[in-house]
Amino acid sequence: RRVGAASMAATASMAAASRRARALGDRCQLQCQRRLNQRRVCAPRAGSDDRDTRSKSEDELTVSQASIDAIKARARVADGDLKVGLDDYREKWRVPWSGATVALGLVGWCVSFVGVAAIGFPLALSRAHIDPSAFTPVEQAEYLLAVQVVETVVSLSVVYACVSRHLDVVKDAKNDWFTIDFSEPFESEKGWAKYGLLGYGTTFLVLAATSFAMEAVDNAQRSGAPSAAANQIAEQAPGTIDGVLPLIQSDDPTALVAVLTVTSVLAPLLEEVVFRGFLLASLTKWLPTPGAVLFSSVLFGLAHLAPRDFVELVVLGMVLGFSYARTRNLLTPMMIHSLWNSGVLIVVAAAIKGGFAKELGIPGF
Repeated sequence: RRVGAASMAATASMAAASRRARALGDRCQLQCQRRLNQRRVCAPRAGSDDRDTRSKSEDELTVSQASIDAIKARARVADGDLKVGLDDYREKWRVPWSGATVALGLVGWCVSFVGVAAIGFPLALSRAHIDPSAFTPVEQAEYLLAVQVVETVVSLSVVYACVSRHLDVVKDAKNDWFTIDFSEPFESEKGWAKYGLLGYGTTFLVLAATSFAMEAVDNAQRSGAPSAAANQIAEQAPGTIDGVLPLIQSDDPTALVAVLTVTSVLAPLLEEVVFRGFLLASLTKWLPTPGAVLFSSVLFGLAHLAPRDFVELVVLGMVLGFSYARTRNLLTPMMIHSLWNSGVLIVVAAAIKGGFAKELGIPGF
């Protein structure tokens, strides 16, 4: 009974404090408004004195208004009206287009991606009588960069074409569509750089936990004795790093710079706009935001055509998706994506040069 009485007393005290805070805020606002009105009536009418008086009064009102807002915010916290935490990750986007538009956007992106890399550029090289198999590693890296630039431009144009009929909604800042905002990078609530660094650190933790869990399950299924055939199949499955391994082994730093530009600048820009900015946000029309994060992450993993790394790509996609849902700023997942890709490439390149690639389990060594 004493505990219950204490709890009721604490609740009553909190409610009373909240009422007093709101009342104080209302009184402060009323007094500030009256003071401003009096100064406007009594202030001199002519010249710079009148402007200085009005400016001073408005500045005082701005400061007072900030204090009032702070008091009311504390009152809302006391009342439990201010929702934070998980609610920030559940908020949906306002989606004006249909599922057909989403499907068309994804199909259009796939077609443009394949069309540029597998048809357009090879056909252009063929007509110019250029054999890409004779390229040096540096020329291969430069070719990859050129392909990625065109793919990025074409794919972003496809996304723009899909949403162009709803530009009034997309351009409305309060709807948070495709936002890329460099201001306030370390703001406490939605700072893009703050959550980018947090997301980057989180990526290491969740991928390490994922790898440990996958290894434990794999060992349990094989009764602790992995078969050589199973290991060989797993190693032969393509991974995300396979395509660039021959390029970063070059002694010419130009190749590494070109590959880093592709993987750490252009790929994050393109993939975050498509998979987070367009797909994830659109899916919130039919799914709760966490469900949209998961579904878009699965498609993100599938799109890389890297079965060996599929689970890790899905987990990475979820970190990217939740970071975007938190900040509503594409710079956050772009930053995480860029840091992760560049970090992996630099470590792999250093391992190859240092002769310890085999110890790190890098394929082909």
